[in-house]
Amino acid sequence: MNVLEIESVDDPRLADYRNLSARPLGRVTGEPYFVVEGQLIVSRLLSSDYHVRSVVVQQGRDLDVIGTPDDDVPVFHLSRDQIRQLSGFDFHRGFLASATRRDYCDWDRFACDPVSLALLQTTDMQNLGSMLRSAAAFGIKQVLIDDQTVDPYARRTMRVSMGAALGMQFFKMSDPLQTLAMLADRGVTSLAATLAADSIPLDQFQRGCDPVVILMGNEANGLPPKIQRAATRRITIPMHHHEDADRQVDSLNVSVAAAIVMHELCKRSKGPV
Repeated sequence: MNVLEIESVDDPRLADYRNLSARPLGRVTGEPYFVVEGQLIVSRLLSSDYHVRSVVVQQGRDLDVIGTPDDDVPVFHLSRDQIRQLSGFDFHRGFLASATRRDYCDWDRFACDPVSLALLQTTDMQNLGSMLRSAAAFGIKQVLIDDQTVDPYARRTMRVSMGAALGMQFFKMSDPLQTLAMLADRGVTSLAATLAADSIPLDQFQRGCDPVVILMGNEANGLPPKIQRAATRRITIPMHHHEDADRQVDSLNVSVAAAIVMHELCKRSKGPV
């Protein structure tokens, strides 16, 4: 392990971690790298096939808990105060790491998996991270993302996903309508999760053998109407209607809704119900 003691936080080798708290949250900034925090995520990053640029470990921490980085990966040893000065925050729990970002996958690599997930205008990093974690739990690996969705490599997204984002293949939907048309031509059924009154209740949706992509939208506004109209089918999660209006719940958090839909469709992925 290539462990290096650091005397000053102004060391240029620490540039990836400088003023992290001041950087735009959840937005792609054009930097060729991303940073993760915490022992678990750093360990998962090191065991992934991502190119790790460097690791920062707080003095006094057990280096063995994160595994063994390649010899060409510098491991910088800093005090807790130094890390706070460097990054601008103290939530890292003693571990940070930087890795090279990957470009979005070419559409030629899109496989007709039984179930894929598409996210449109998902602007909350916690919701995105939660959905990626659920997707990984149900065996979903392909995630389609539009231009208005937050950065899947954001620190908070990575933290909430428990590193599940590292195992995903991300595809960019620069023009979601065009993407849906292209998927339809490939025999992929797109399912828009919505509250629309004319949508099909999830438990009544007849799942065929065609691959499906689940479309999830913004927490507050849901999916844009034009996306709902362009989807192959519209589905909804039936809600319990309470007689007391004050106790009525008419919608779910988007990440909760996504988990329910993904679980139900993945459960049926071997054939029609």
